[in-house]
Amino acid sequence: MPKDTSPAYTNNQIIAFAAGKPSDCGSHLTLPGSTSKPPSMLCPKCKKPCRRRQELCRHLLSFHLPCSICCPYSPCPWRGDRKEDLQKHLKRQKCGPLKPKREQWEIYERSAILDWILNRGEPVEQVARYALGVVEERAREIEKVKEWGDLWGHQWKAARRHRNEQRGSLATAVDTPFVPPRPSAQSNMTPI
Repeated sequence: MPKDTSPAYTNNQIIAFAAGKPSDCGSHLTLPGSTSKPPSMLCPKCKKPCRRRQELCRHLLSFHLPCSICCPYSPCPWRGDRKEDLQKHLKRQKCGPLKPKREQWEIYERSAILDWILNRGEPVEQVARYALGVVEERAREIEKVKEWGDLWGHQWKAARRHRNEQRGSLATAVDTPFVPPRPSAQSNMTPI
């Protein structure tokens, strides 16, 4: 049996490759023993394997971060994670015009939050806590504090958060405040 001479790669190298930064990890990246499958990335929180960066980002937004999109029309409490879901909601519920502006429906800048986790290595729990602060501020700004109630945005997200708190996974995030890195020049998100 021939010996596997494929180099082993770190998770950061695989993430860099998937992000299109071949100088960080080599443009010929393949997993050991594989030539046809794309590299697998692991969620930094739960270690779920994801084949593409987009899949990892969706996973983080769906399972580890509060909702980042809201219906901009009062008094609607709808929130979600995908623009397509907002469009479906607007068509179904007829809350207002079907094409609201980004600044109306965006609760926080998802790309900046994901950058802190994936590229800067910030702990998911601390970034989630920061995002919750932004959600709370946005709820006050658009006068939906009562409608939103649960800052996570979904009952199932709240239930998952509660289970995690019972296990103690968010206890360190409560005790250790997150100080976000300075926003990059391309980010228009300002820390609170």
